[in-house]
Order: sequence, then structure tokens, then C-alpha cells
Amino acid sequence: MKILQRAPMLGVFIALISGLALYDKAGIFALIFGVPLIFIGVMFCSYEYDYPEQWRVFLFTLAFTLLCSFRVGYEVSRPNVSQEQAITNESGTITNLRQWGRIYVAEIDTENYGKLAAKLQFAEIMPGTRIKFDGITQTFNVSGKFDEAKFWRAQGVNSWLKLYEYQELPVKFSFARLRYRISRYVSIHMPERTAAYIKAMLGERDYTLNISHRRWGTSHLLAVSGFHVGLVILCMSLIFSRNIFVLSLIMWTYILLTGCATSALRAGLMLQVGLFARVINRPISGINTVSVAGVSLLLYSPFMFWDIGFRLSVLAAMLICSLPRKKFSVFIFSPAIWLVTFPQVSYSFRETPVVGVILNLFAPLYFSFAFIMGFVSLIVKTLQMIYTWAVEGVFILFDKIANFFVGIFPDFISWNYFLAFIGASTLIFFVCRELKFSLLRTLIIMIAGSLASFVIFL
Repeated sequence: MKILQRAPMLGVFIALISGLALYDKAGIFALIFGVPLIFIGVMFCSYEYDYPEQWRVFLFTLAFTLLCSFRVGYEVSRPNVSQEQAITNESGTITNLRQWGRIYVAEIDTENYGKLAAKLQFAEIMPGTRIKFDGITQTFNVSGKFDEAKFWRAQGVNSWLKLYEYQELPVKFSFARLRYRISRYVSIHMPERTAAYIKAMLGERDYTLNISHRRWGTSHLLAVSGFHVGLVILCMSLIFSRNIFVLSLIMWTYILLTGCATSALRAGLMLQVGLFARVINRPISGINTVSVAGVSLLLYSPFMFWDIGFRLSVLAAMLICSLPRKKFSVFIFSPAIWLVTFPQVSYSFRETPVVGVILNLFAPLYFSFAFIMGFVSLIVKTLQMIYTWAVEGVFILFDKIANFFVGIFPDFISWNYFLAFIGASTLIFFVCRELKFSLLRTLIIMIAGSLASFVIFL
């Protein structure tokens, strides 16, 4: 079984996400019985005669898969704090403040009730603020196409909270408070566009900027993800090239500062495995590393499966780790990622921007330099004003370039089964080839796997 040789956690990961996808249709049985059956099916797709220890490894991995299925099943079926319940004299810290339609939602990390979400008419409580409050929990709305329970539980939130009254408590250190103070400093001292992009690296999206990047197909540049975490590690490695402990500490400090976005956690886990492998001088499989990160996150919070950021992050990372490392292969990254993420993006948002294929050929490299210039402008004292406005010009220039390409190419392509099938087949093809499957077996798995994904995930 080649999967057991090259990426043993891949089968576990495929089984878990398939079981979660079937959970809405079959309930807890999809996790308890479906996950091990899917794992067995995936393993036998890669069966080979010349691997003498495969059965012992297979049984061990199957046992681990069963434990994972019970853990995930317990979490998704466990009742949360969504029943109406009065709360008095409870203390908590505002960890995040986000816009929710025309109002705001404050995420409150409480002492006794986990994380709760309170609706506010105005942005009246700043992140990092400690409060003592009275209120009542309220159930999530699960009717219609949008399931609030799955969305908010993917963010770690247990229930809505209706605040009756609250009072602020003395401030203590928190990453949310530090993020707010940096964000406020940036807003005051930096030009508008530069400030918006720097705050995006801290986990705060500007509404207008978000609309523009969604139109351009480059929204991933605003979401804290592997791109940003990797950029931080790349810059810090120039200073602490051999100190794995310091690099790990800086990386997790940055992830905590940005609010622990799902895509950032996935990237952090992957990079941590890579840094650890560097310490013990062992080669690593990119596909297996993505799978380890994915399984770890799902064991921690299975509701992350319903977070579109988690899905897109894993799809892109899995493809990048599977693509061949050859000369000029960088030019197939953008169209391949666009194809692989098309089914999820178009199904969730009903359309996918075409111009993103062109812009993403150079946007990551462009923004790597732009973000570094933006952060340097925070600490440059000599000729700071001139340098800062030069950075602002770099960001504005990308707007002009992106709008130019939007004028040439059609804006969006809607969901369709043909492109969705091609996207699913592309990912399976490159993963199979990276695992050294024969061409015939690759084609069979590619067709069967793509058809199965329509049955499981749609």
C-alpha cells in the first residue's frame, strides 16, 4: 500500500473529511461506520504485493482511524451552550470584533461558558477589553441555506449571547489587545491603503479591499494563511537561520497575534513539522504533512470542516505539495490552484473570478515584497514619510494592474459540473503521481475519486 509508505496520514484525512461531509445525510453513522470503511477503500486503492509489513501498518493505522472517528463523532454530536440560559456576573475578554451585516459581533472568551458571540449595534467594545456582564444565551439559527451553528462553532463559538449590561474591568495583557493597539497605530500613522494591507496581515480585513480582491480572485492575500506565515518565517530565518526554537516561537506568536485563523493554524502545523524534521535530519512528505495538519485540526475542532477557509487552505496546500518541482513549473501553479479550488469557491459563492488565473501568476511574489516594505515602513525613522508614500504607491499600483486585467477578461464563471469534475480530477491526478502510482492506476483513481467526491460532498 503505497499510501502507507509515502503518506500514511492521507488515508486517515480523506476518511475523516468524507465522513464529515456525509454527516448531514447519515448522521453519526457516517462517522462511526463510514470513516473506517472509506479508509479501507482508500488503502486498497494503493495495494501492492511487495510491501511485506503493510498489513501490520495497515491495522495500526486503521485502529488510529477508528479512534479519530469516535473523537470527531463525539464532538459533532455533543450539545453546546446554545440552549437559552441566564448568565450573571460572568467575566470574559473580547477576542475579536467583526462586522455582521449592518451590525457588529463581539466574540467573548468567558471563564465558564467558553466563547460566546454578542451582537452589537456599534463597535462599542474594543478587542482585548475585559468585561463583567449579565446576559442570556440564545440558540443559533440553523434554518435556510446558511447554518449559523456550523459557521460559529467552526470559529470556536458556542452560542449567541444577548448582553443585558456590562462593565469594563482592568486591562490585562492579551494578544487581542496587542493586535488592537498595533492596528490602531497603523491606522493613525500609515496611509489608507498601506494600513488596510498591514491590518490584513494581522487578521483584520478591510470591507472595501475585501470586495476588490474577491473580484480579482486574490482574496487569499487578505486572509492570514500559509502565504503570510511562510513570509514571516522566511524573513526571520534570514536572522535566526539555525535556531529552530526561536523560529517556532516567532511563528506561533504571530499566529496567536492574528487570532489563530484556521488557515494560519494549518500552515503553522505544517511548518512546525518541517522545522522538527530539520532538527532530526529526516526527509518529509509534503502530502503527509498537510494530512497531519488537517487531521490534527479536525481532532481539535471537527467543525473546522465547515469553514470554507479550512477547505480552500487544505486544497491549495495539497496541490502545491503534489506539483512537480521542475523548471518553469511555477507557471502552472496559478491555473492548477484555480481549477482545484473552483468546485469549492463556485459552489459556495456561485461564481469564480477568471482574472485570478492571470493575477496569481505574479501577485504572491508582488505582495511578498509589498508586505515586507509595509512593515519596514513602521520602523523606518529617516525619510519615513517619503518611504511610506512609496509603499502606498506600490499597493495602489497593484489595484491599477488588477483592474486593467479585469477589463480584459470576463469577471466570473458560474458553477458547472464539467469544470468541477476537471478541478477534482486535477488534484487527484497530481497527488497520485506524487505518490508514484502507475499511470493506469492514477487514471482509474482519478475518475472514480472525482465521481465519488460529487456523491460525498454535494
